[in-house]
Parts: sequence; structure tokens; C-alpha cells
Amino acid sequence: MANAKLICALLLCILVTAPMLNIEASIRCHTVKGNLETCLGYFTKVETVPPPGCCRGVQNVNNAARTTKERRDTCSCLKTVAKQYHVNLTFAADLPRICKVKIPYPISASIDCSRIK
Repeated sequence: MANAKLICALLLCILVTAPMLNIEASIRCHTVKGNLETCLGYFTKVETVPPPGCCRGVQNVNNAARTTKERRDTCSCLKTVAKQYHVNLTFAADLPRICKVKIPYPISASIDCSRIK
């Protein structure tokens, strides 16, 4: 359950980061989750900072979500996972800054994934 929470939060972060990319494939939710697995301790506050693998995962997801469809799919995946595992969105929203990944919109449970470009 803790892994799922972490994955949700990281996915949400990645979703926010995704609009900066341009690729023509579809990113799968399990791929997003796998890239964010190492962030679990941070989102559950077992760790006070995300481990290096967590930031690499965030960057990987951001780099993979290049098309509008991929960014929207990633956003939807992250929202679903975050809700399912009760991810602390305050921690999720801070992750892009900590990992130095630029995201053009805020990480939020209220984000409308269909509006992501």
C-alpha cells in the first residue's frame, strides 16, 4: 500500500512535468508507477528527502511523456494512483522542485488532465 501511494504521488509529479515533451507513443500506467517506485519512502515520510532513484524516475517519466496524449494519460494515471493510495499531494507537489524538474502547471488533485497540452 505504501508503494502504491508513492507511485501515485510520483505519477502526479510526472504528469505535471510531461507537457514539456513531444513523443508519439503511449505511456503505460505501470511504466509510470515503476519509474516512481523508489519515491515511496518520501511520500510516506519514512525519508525526509527523495532518494536519487526517485528523481531519476521523475525525470524518466517526464522525458517519456512527450505527446499530448502521453501527458494526459500520465496525468490520469497519477491522479488515479494518488487517490487510490491517499498520496500526500503536498509532498508530491514539492517533488519537481526538489528533483529540479520543470513543470509548467501545479500538481493538484483538481487538475483537469484533458486540458494538458
